[in-house]
Amino acid sequence: LVHGLGDEADTWRHVLPALATQRRVLALDLPGFGRSDKPDAAYTVPWYAAVLGELLDTLQVERVAVAGHSLGAITCHWLAMEQPARVERLALLAGGLAAAPRKLDLNTLLLLTPGIGEWLYTRLRKDPQAAYASLRPFYADLDALPQPERDFLFQRVNERVWNDDQRRAFFRTLRGLARWLPAQQKSLARRVAGVTAPTIVLWGEKDHVASVENGRLLATLQPSAHLTVLPDAGHNLQQEWPEAVTKALIDFSAQFV
Repeated sequence: LVHGLGDEADTWRHVLPALATQRRVLALDLPGFGRSDKPDAAYTVPWYAAVLGELLDTLQVERVAVAGHSLGAITCHWLAMEQPARVERLALLAGGLAAAPRKLDLNTLLLLTPGIGEWLYTRLRKDPQAAYASLRPFYADLDALPQPERDFLFQRVNERVWNDDQRRAFFRTLRGLARWLPAQQKSLARRVAGVTAPTIVLWGEKDHVASVENGRLLATLQPSAHLTVLPDAGHNLQQEWPEAVTKALIDFSAQFV
């Protein structure tokens, strides 16, 4: 299980227990985030994929079913394309290599601007409520989450904004991805058509961070991919609708036992 940009392994906290009754499950904090080291590194998708490969080598895992969310989905998709013998099957949540043309919103443009982005990020330290409010675009309805869940997210985001090394990793990843992903689109159709690993694509219909059109495009380009859209879910669908996501992943896994 591979989390998205700025997130941590505990994004899967409501999904992992049920999955772990079916098979061995590994959930990691990518380098730069959570409890992992935060080196002065490139923080590119190929680099993240190489880290995943090194982790599997260290654990002596030859083949694996990978599930990724957002940046994690892009990374897992890249791993499946670059190391097909390693990926048994693939689950992509709110992310993947396909990126339909989309105009960037003002907030994203500001975050992509060196200096301004860091200033916006750092000033959240002065306003815990503003830091919490920065999560709203990632949910269809943040206020509808149970109170313990909202309390958890409030604490975690306010801890995160105080970590300078994680801030560096966040901006290097975000800005690198903004250049790298569009550059992949020219040859993407040919390359992902060759991904034969059975693939499930899960997307929230109310995702305001990554358009569901990306999921539809991916399902068109990759014959082995099948798209399921959750109508009331936003970007962090594994947190908003964990039961539906868990069932989809378990059902998908059971098809290939």
